[in-house]
Amino acid sequence: MNPFRRNKPFLLLLLALFLGGTFSCSVKKNYFTSKAYHKTLAHYNGYFNAREKVKNGAKSLATSQKDKYDRILPVFKHGDPALAKAVMPDMDEAIKKVSIVIQRHSMEIDGKERNKWIPQCYLLIGVAQYYKSETWTAIEAFQYVASQYRNDEIRYEALLWLTLCYLRLGKGPDAEYLLSTFRDDAKFPARLKPFYNAIAGEYYLQTAEYKKASAHLEKAAATAKKRADKSRYNFILGQVYQKTDKCDSAVSRYNKVIKTSPSYELAFNARINRARCIDLSSPDGREIKEMLTKMLKDDKNLEYQDQIYYALGEISQKESNIAQAIDYYQKSVAASQANTDQKALSFLKLAQIHFLLPHYPLAQAYYDSTVTFLSNDHPDYVAIVNTKNHLTKLIKNLNIIQTEDSLQRLAGLSQFERETLVEQIIASENREKEQKEQEAKEQLLKDSLEQQSAVGDPNFRPPVDPRGQTPGNVSGWYFSNTSALSFGYTEFIRKWGNRKLEDNWRRSLRASFVESSAAETGNEAGEDSLDAQELARLDSIRSLDNSNRKEAYLAEIPLTPEEKEKSDAKIIEAYYNVGVIYKEQLKNNTEAIRNFETLLTRYPENKYKVAVWYNLYRINIAIEEEERANYYKKLILDGYPDTDYAKLILNPDYYKEQQRKVAVQKVFYETTYRAFLNKQYADVIERKSMADSLFPGSDLAPKFELLKAMAIGKTRPLPEFEASLKGVITRYPEDTVSWRAQQILDLINPEMRAKRDSAIMAENAANENGGKGSNEKVVKSGVPYKYAPDTAHYVLFIYKNQVISTDDFKVAVSNYNTKYFSSKGLSITNSFIGNDQQFVMVRQFRNGAEAKTYLDGVLSDSTAFMNFDMSMARSLVISPDNMILLIQNKDAAGYEYFFEEKYKK
Repeated sequence: MNPFRRNKPFLLLLLALFLGGTFSCSVKKNYFTSKAYHKTLAHYNGYFNAREKVKNGAKSLATSQKDKYDRILPVFKHGDPALAKAVMPDMDEAIKKVSIVIQRHSMEIDGKERNKWIPQCYLLIGVAQYYKSETWTAIEAFQYVASQYRNDEIRYEALLWLTLCYLRLGKGPDAEYLLSTFRDDAKFPARLKPFYNAIAGEYYLQTAEYKKASAHLEKAAATAKKRADKSRYNFILGQVYQKTDKCDSAVSRYNKVIKTSPSYELAFNARINRARCIDLSSPDGREIKEMLTKMLKDDKNLEYQDQIYYALGEISQKESNIAQAIDYYQKSVAASQANTDQKALSFLKLAQIHFLLPHYPLAQAYYDSTVTFLSNDHPDYVAIVNTKNHLTKLIKNLNIIQTEDSLQRLAGLSQFERETLVEQIIASENREKEQKEQEAKEQLLKDSLEQQSAVGDPNFRPPVDPRGQTPGNVSGWYFSNTSALSFGYTEFIRKWGNRKLEDNWRRSLRASFVESSAAETGNEAGEDSLDAQELARLDSIRSLDNSNRKEAYLAEIPLTPEEKEKSDAKIIEAYYNVGVIYKEQLKNNTEAIRNFETLLTRYPENKYKVAVWYNLYRINIAIEEEERANYYKKLILDGYPDTDYAKLILNPDYYKEQQRKVAVQKVFYETTYRAFLNKQYADVIERKSMADSLFPGSDLAPKFELLKAMAIGKTRPLPEFEASLKGVITRYPEDTVSWRAQQILDLINPEMRAKRDSAIMAENAANENGGKGSNEKVVKSGVPYKYAPDTAHYVLFIYKNQVISTDDFKVAVSNYNTKYFSSKGLSITNSFIGNDQQFVMVRQFRNGAEAKTYLDGVLSDSTAFMNFDMSMARSLVISPDNMILLIQNKDAAGYEYFFEEKYKK
């Protein structure tokens, strides 16, 4: 190498120091010596070192970010807020260095920057902030560079980084706009084309426009200078072609990945994906199984065996060898120890196979296991959870039918026969319990011996995950129903998470409570908790001694006409639900027809009769059974011509028209409510009269009535306000507006309020719950709450059932958040604490202080909760760990004491 080139930085620095010592190097004079001096020092004394720190930090982020090969990889490995913490010191140091450079060496003369390294310093500040995940701050930096240096190439580089910021924030339209401007700009620098194509590829991957994504990624792969980038782009192209069924192109790209000698993990996944793509009838296809089998025996692939078994399972499915595919997927589940994503995918394949057979009980069990291990950022997470929920409801309702039928058959036996059968069942349960206890002891001894002999054995694996085994029978005697009683493993995982084997596992609770809440995963509120309560009840019965257990079992049998009627009602409800689930969710018309017709046969005059006829009418139209469709159509039109079902048959757009009417009513109400907020009380009263005329019998009529009463309270004498509130209670005693009207009356009338408070105090004292209204405001809790003010926090409102309308309260919180915290991304969820209390939760805040500031603000806002008596609710802030403890212990009063002690002081 030329010695001058090797020592150029050092020589230039010496020259700059010489010039600086010889001539006056002012940043305000456009001299050659001044520019040479400040450019050299800016470049080599600050910018160079800062850039190296940013580069090293970026490499560290890329290394730390674990790729998930169960989905198309992201184009860039730029980390996330959690990973960014590790590189923040280096990024801050880099920002400090270039800030000093800007301060000391900027040469802005006659409106133009004469030191070419200053724009680079500003750009580097934005890049460092981007890697710190301080995206909005980075946006400001990139926008500054783009606007300040409009005639410099660096403008384009800043705008490309700005596009990345928009993609990270999910601002697709903004990113697309910038990309389109680059596409049409003839001055766009050729050196930035690879970066542009990579970003455009990422954008089109996010929007699932795979044809456009592949076009840009092909250009990026062809022009990439770094081998790692070329390998990654080709791998992503292989995934895209694989997803769009272009298997030959996918194989070609995976071959290119392997030839570039990438990391072992990337090469392994390229080989696995290539194996899944190859045509089995081709020469390569005949060797593929042999290759995968050899890979299984390679010690380097021990941690990847689950993926190899999964690929073999897919090949067996292609060969229509379903039994072998199931075997491979089960082996994949058994081999997945740390890779929970792969375990979820293998369970999902098993679920999908049994769904298509169809074998819904097994499919439900496997979907349940899938959701247990599936990360909630999986692209198909919501669809998978919904399918699991549909199957869970199906099995639950089928179990109800089987349970009630078995109990009714028992009711038909003599008392002696019933008691004899129950005694036999209890004896069988006792033998089974003893057998399981003995088997558990033997298994414990066996496992201990195996673990001792497995020291140094790389092929040792723990026993197969119990959820990979076939679940028990769903029929038979209620209390021996293993499918209802043997979900302990999944319930454990759902409650505590997939935990490493360690001491004190219960203390390391999940970081974010309600991450899998019903509102966010699609579960119906309270369904899981109700099932858990039922399982707990059955477990408690099974734990009784023989005499008490016999009494409990016999008490379940419907012997009186009233009990038989209740049992029949459960069966009717379950049959209807089963029919609807088969028709609407599972698209199984055959089973839907069978269950609907069974319901009509067993209970001809059931409460769902007309609805069942209509469903059968629609199904028979879909399967082109015109005669049967006309049969049910005639039953409805002749017997029930005034029902919505008849109107739907005569006018298929009837439901849409009704929806439009409801939408119009909602808009009218929202406009009226905004008028109230704007203090246009006369307009509110007038619009209430218009609503009565335009929407007679509307479901919103109670809300309009209360709104009118509130407007009267703002404009007319107190007696008239009281009379209007009493009118609300009289007209709509069953609606939640009557509760709110009563609360306002209590506030107006102190005597009435005092009586109400006394009643609440007496009730709480009788229940010994120590809650609001008892002689002691709150009771000290024995629950080990921890004060962690610097962790994430939620805001929590707790109240007794029916005291506050949860739906209306959530709307009020949402309106407040939209008005004042629209950029915060706050979410609102609700659930239950025990049987008699509910909560609404706002999440999440960075720390306790931020949550407390929010709570104080919303409580002091005169309009936020104007329609609610907040004295009936506990208003708190809480950390995720404490939230879990509160729910587990149903300890609202105890936590309030903790809150008062720690947060209010």
